[in-house]
Amino acid sequence: TPECVREICYEHFHRYALAARWCANMRILDAACGEGYGAALLASSASSVEAVDISEDAVEHACQRYGHIEALHFQVADCTSLPFSDNEFDRVVSFETLEHLAAQDQLLAEFRRVLKPDGFLILSSPDKAVYSDQQITSNEFHIRELYREELEDLIKRHFGAWRSEEHTSELQSH
Repeated sequence: TPECVREICYEHFHRYALAARWCANMRILDAACGEGYGAALLASSASSVEAVDISEDAVEHACQRYGHIEALHFQVADCTSLPFSDNEFDRVVSFETLEHLAAQDQLLAEFRRVLKPDGFLILSSPDKAVYSDQQITSNEFHIRELYREELEDLIKRHFGAWRSEEHTSELQSH
């Protein structure tokens, strides 16, 4: 939530602030939107934002807090079975979602399905080497964390072109 403190606040805000510049005047899906502050930030420049989360409590909170924003709509939905048509969105934004699911291929397949042919996915997931291995910790809510190479392989299976923070040129899968 916006009341969160320390580095986690900056990390979450930074992700959405970065995504917002790629979402101006676009139809956006914020998948696993949580309490909704990121979707609200995206809605300040997007033409529309559909924000979904599997948690009824999170969606209820988001509606109460951000429901007044005209370009923003919240609903309860499972990201592995999205209630949207094929090719509906210009962008799909999903931060820190993948590691909470076992059905990671299904998740990316759904994101690909709802994206327009010229649309793209903006995604983040913790690198297991940094987040867990180096810190000698585990998050009880994470079902399957991925190492960078595993994440890249997963993305390549669903998206022909992709780019990561450390890759400055577009990479093609074969």
